[in-house]
Amino acid sequence: MGMEFMRRNDGSIVGIDHTGRAVLYDPAARAVRTLPALAAPKLMPVSAAVGDDLYVMETTPLPDGAGCFEALVRLEDNPAESDSDKWKVGDNYLWQPLPPPPPPPCVNAYAAGFEGSSRGMICGYAVAGDGDGGTRILVSTTTNGTYSFDTASSAWSKAGDWELPFRGRAEHVPEHGLWFGISDMDGTILGAWNLSSAFQQPQPPVASLQVKGFSVESHSDDRRRRELEVYASQVVHLGGGKLCVAKMFSVDRRERGEINFAMLTGVEVVRGRGGKLRVVKHKSRRYNFGQDYTPVYLL
Repeated sequence: MGMEFMRRNDGSIVGIDHTGRAVLYDPAARAVRTLPALAAPKLMPVSAAVGDDLYVMETTPLPDGAGCFEALVRLEDNPAESDSDKWKVGDNYLWQPLPPPPPPPCVNAYAAGFEGSSRGMICGYAVAGDGDGGTRILVSTTTNGTYSFDTASSAWSKAGDWELPFRGRAEHVPEHGLWFGISDMDGTILGAWNLSSAFQQPQPPVASLQVKGFSVESHSDDRRRRELEVYASQVVHLGGGKLCVAKMFSVDRRERGEINFAMLTGVEVVRGRGGKLRVVKHKSRRYNFGQDYTPVYLL
């Protein structure tokens, strides 16, 4: 089986396999080193970088919640021996087990026979400040609304019965004080929202900006296709108000079978007259991965 890859804020890449073993790649040093294993393996996890730490959670937490949420923490010194039962230690890196989001994850869904379905899955998440210098991770699921995780206290609280209005992760663009992501109502729309106080609002955040035109366009070679399916969309902040919008999709062709592609589009968010934000689309590039399914990570 393959590996899952996640980016830390310092640019290093963490990779974990299906058994929970982990490695760290440092692009500056061009070096790979082993990390301690996770307390429990993660199936299709989501990740959120906060400061020097990396938070990793199951897309659909296990029914008992055991080991479904952990943080890779980097410390100057190793923890005391008395804490050895709480930490998975490797040099100055360790995995810290964290409480799962309430209510007990997916207990009702599994009991009702929904195992394997999308009920209870994480559908949207983002890292946002709380206005008091702290940081929270907002997480929406398909059945339980939205919860807020306080990274300082390691405590969860209910943000609302609503879902975040984007798919997957929304990226913070500090130059404009907004979070950008793919709209949950229309996968061809790039949206922007202010999430700075979302954990205190009775209603989901309202879009500050919505831009259409991020569909996967037909290629001349696709005229004989039977079906085109977008199976993943992602937005990555490149700095300086620049974004990359990625679409991973497959094309089912009669004569060649299913072919997998990725399309990357460069985007720049700028302020026009009167301070109004506008989105400038740059070039798009399409990459062919052939007939074999290839997991793609835009980090």
